[in-house]
Amino acid sequence: MGPRRGRDKRARQGRCRNGDRRALMLYSAPMYGLYGALIRLAWAVVLPYQSVIAAVSGRSRPRLRERRGWPGEGPPPRRGGVWVHAVSVGEVRLALLLLARLRERLAAGTPLHLTTSTPTGRELAEQARRSGEAGRPDTLSAIPFDLPGSMGRFLDHLRPRAVLILETEIWPNLLRLCARRAVPVILVNGRISPGAHRRYRAVRPFLRRALEQVRLFGMQSRADAERIVDLGAPPGRVRVTGNLKFDLPPPAVTPEAVRARLGIAPGEPLFVAGSTAPGEEAPVLEAFRIVREFDPRARLALVPRHPQRFARAREALASAGLRIADWSRLGSAPAGSGGAPGGGAPYDALLVDAVGVLPQIYAAADVVFVGGSLVARGGHNILEPASLGKPVLFGPHMANFREPARALAEAGGGFVARDGVELGRLAVRLLADRPAWVVAAAMARHVVEANRGAMGRTLVAVEEVLSPLPEPPARPPAPGLAAARP
Repeated sequence: MGPRRGRDKRARQGRCRNGDRRALMLYSAPMYGLYGALIRLAWAVVLPYQSVIAAVSGRSRPRLRERRGWPGEGPPPRRGGVWVHAVSVGEVRLALLLLARLRERLAAGTPLHLTTSTPTGRELAEQARRSGEAGRPDTLSAIPFDLPGSMGRFLDHLRPRAVLILETEIWPNLLRLCARRAVPVILVNGRISPGAHRRYRAVRPFLRRALEQVRLFGMQSRADAERIVDLGAPPGRVRVTGNLKFDLPPPAVTPEAVRARLGIAPGEPLFVAGSTAPGEEAPVLEAFRIVREFDPRARLALVPRHPQRFARAREALASAGLRIADWSRLGSAPAGSGGAPGGGAPYDALLVDAVGVLPQIYAAADVVFVGGSLVARGGHNILEPASLGKPVLFGPHMANFREPARALAEAGGGFVARDGVELGRLAVRLLADRPAWVVAAAMARHVVEANRGAMGRTLVAVEEVLSPLPEPPARPPAPGLAAARP
């Protein structure tokens, strides 16, 4: 080897060692200190805002005790069970389905604890507990701050046998503390959008060391699996299990029963705009105007994604000159008749001001638009209306449901609208051509049924991790000098 080649080799080795040192530095205690400082700063800004909004709107205040890792309201969680985390309403629906299946398979009496991040997700979980659903959690709380003190306190109290995280919630301190306590973490229904993948790559060395603490990654698609591996997940722990949202059961109601409650007679079109985001009321109202020109008997059901949007949605409906009814005030009886074109329901637009009833509204619909897609929000669950045999309309921004949107569009069960005018014309086309509507509805349902099975694959993977596990240790190993670093 010549002198130059030797120098080149030493330079390459130096660069590799420098790269390793940079990666270790990113995952070192100072990096975690910076991460913790950013978390504290973020919550220092968010919590006062949430408290003010709660005081003004009458909603519940932030659950600081639970966020700090202490037991909150209701019975305290029992130790030695399975902890499932779901962020908001969509993930909580999946969690309730998963909990029901876990309850069938785990030893009788195994505690099942659920954490959520949003008030709407918690409300849906509490509804399940009150109604005694099979998927109800035994106990429920807010997820603690991802800080060593808060998260460690919660883990010491709960001592879970395993932690299941739905979708892709990556909390570095949670993963590190679970690894120290020999508690396996399983990512369920994992998803990494192209945009999120680009953002995560900026902190890939730090993220890679965190992902190494996850025992199993159950990803929705091959593309999701490739992205999580690129970010540092060990390839041998990554599986493609499919999208659990294909497996969600339809609501246990009939369209006729819901339409009777709404006071909508047979033959009167119901145009549902579900999970709408800020900026979508105007195009939805433009589309409804076009639908009303085609059939004056048509009704609109507007379902904002978040409760804090109810008041703004009502203002938009009122500004359009529409007569408004609230879902919460309809009661269980039909909404009545008279006072509306054609003698139907005495309103033009229904504001759905409740959480967890959107599947029922979809069941009664003739045409469905799923929001978060005309604006850059990534879209929401288009599989719910499709599973009910409804043609689905959505906007071009479907990053969160890219594969289902593609499958529905290619099958002729889903249709892309780029603005309110196009949305209205697509709705009219479906309403005017009943044979085409029937074909689109059948194809939408077929896409969902052809892709079911993710729950079975997920349960097999979870059971492989859970079956050999011993009871959780009473305490984590005492940290020594080596344990001071992750």
